[in-house]
Amino acid sequence: MEVIETALGRYVSGHESQTVLEDAVLHLLYEYRMHPQNPNNAPMKLSDIVRAVLADDRLVLAAIDGLRERRPPYVEERDAFQQERTFSITGTGVGFVRNLPQGMDSLR
Repeated sequence: MEVIETALGRYVSGHESQTVLEDAVLHLLYEYRMHPQNPNNAPMKLSDIVRAVLADDRLVLAAIDGLRERRPPYVEERDAFQQERTFSITGTGVGFVRNLPQGMDSLR
């Protein structure tokens, strides 16, 4: 069985592509929120998310929807910017990313 390390350092089986993509989106939005040049948690445009995670826009939107449907949600949709959908990570999403052990080194 193939095992893949996600962008958040989790190990999942190769057939869990949705989890891999959700972790990539969540990691991207986390890094974007924490960046010093984004002190007001400005949202990220969907096209920028798609470009950054190198995936089809429909798959990225499905991953974002999965993160939005969690209770409480990890990602929220924000006001459109230039008629494009925008998204940001929630406080719950930030907490989830911060509390994940990072890679195999965390098991030692």
